[in-house]
Amino acid sequence: MDLLPVESPQILSKSKRRFRSLKLVNVNYDDVLSETPYGVDYGRLNNGLTYYVRCNSKPKMRAALALAVKVGSVLEEEAERGVAHIVEHLAFSATKKYTNHDLVKFLESIGAEFGACQNAVTSADETVYELFVPVDKPELLSQAISVLAEFSSEVRVSADDLEKERGAVLEEYRGSRNANGRMQDAHWVLMMEGSKYAERLPIGLEKVIRTVSSEIVKKFYKKWYHLQNMALIAVGDFPDTQSVVELIKTHFEDKIPAPNPPLIPQFMVPSHEEPRFSSFVESEAAGSAVMISCKVPVDELKTVKDYRNLLAESMFFHALNQRFFKLSRKKDPPYFSCSAAADVLVRPTKAYIMTSSCRQNGTSTALESMLIEVCLLSHRTNLICIHFTYA
Repeated sequence: MDLLPVESPQILSKSKRRFRSLKLVNVNYDDVLSETPYGVDYGRLNNGLTYYVRCNSKPKMRAALALAVKVGSVLEEEAERGVAHIVEHLAFSATKKYTNHDLVKFLESIGAEFGACQNAVTSADETVYELFVPVDKPELLSQAISVLAEFSSEVRVSADDLEKERGAVLEEYRGSRNANGRMQDAHWVLMMEGSKYAERLPIGLEKVIRTVSSEIVKKFYKKWYHLQNMALIAVGDFPDTQSVVELIKTHFEDKIPAPNPPLIPQFMVPSHEEPRFSSFVESEAAGSAVMISCKVPVDELKTVKDYRNLLAESMFFHALNQRFFKLSRKKDPPYFSCSAAADVLVRPTKAYIMTSSCRQNGTSTALESMLIEVCLLSHRTNLICIHFTYA
C-alpha cells in the first residue's frame, strides 16, 4: 500500500531528496532468518571444508579469494606465543609445491602483487589468507585456488624454512612496538583481563620468535590446521558460481581429513561490574588520546529482530560519528578527532569503542565531551573500560 504517492505536487515541491513511496510491510520479528546466505552458493565438502561463492561483476575480470582458518594466537601454549603468526609467514615462503618464496613470485606473475593482492592476517581467533587475482583467463582462478589448497595442508616447516622467515617476523614484531602499538596492547590487556586472550597478543613474544624450533611450529600446524576448521570464500566476476565450486572440489575434495582432530576450545571473557580504568604515559606519542570501550557478548543473528537491531546499531554509530565530527570542527574543540564503532574483538565478545585524540592535558575534557554525546543519543550506555594515553 502506497502511503505517499510520488505524484503528489505538494511533496514534490518541498525537497529533491525524498522517498518515492512508502509501503506498509507486515514483518514478524520472531521469524527465523535463513541459514543459507542470500545470493551465495554455499556448501560443505565431505572432508569438512566449507565454501562460499558469489558472483560480483565489479571490478571486471577480478576475483577476491580468502581461506579463513579458525586458528589464532589464543590456541598457543606459553612456548608457542607467536607461532600462529609464524605459520602465516611460512605459508608464503615454502609449501610442498613452492619453495624459496616461489609462490609469491608465481602469484605476481599472474597479476597478484604482493601486499596489495596477496596477504594474510593473524588475530586471536583466526588466520585469513587473501588473494586478489585476475580471472580473464580460466586457468588463473584454478591456479589461485590451488595456492589456497597448499596453505590448508601443505605448508613446509623445516629448520631452514623457519630460519629464512624468522628475520621477517622479528622485523614485524619490532615495527609493532611503537607508541601506538604499545597503547593498543595496553587497552587490549585491560579489556581482556581475566581471560587467555589477555596473554595471547597475535604478534607473540620476541624470545619465542627468536628461539622457537621448527618441531614446535610443525606440531602446532599439524594439530590445528584441519579442513573442518576452514572456509574458502570466492567473490568475483565469474560467469557462474557452479564452475567455481567445481574448481574448489578439484583442488580440495581429495584431501583426506585427519581422524579425530581436536575441537577448537572456547575461551570466555569474564564480565565485571565496575568500570576499569588505566592510564598510559608514552613519551613517543604524538599526542594524548582517550579510548572508551563497552564490552558485551557477541550478538546472535538468528531472527528478523536481530537483524533490525543490527541496522539500528549501525544508524546509531553513524549519527554519533556525525556529531563527533561537527564538534571537532568547532572553535576550541574538546578533541582533534573522535570516532566510534562496534567491533567483534574475539569470538565470544564484541565492544563498542570510542577513540579520540586531544591536546596535551586535555583528556578529561575529551572524555567528558564523548560521554555527553553518547548520553544525548542513548539512555542505555554501559561504560566498561576507559583508557588514557598521555604524551
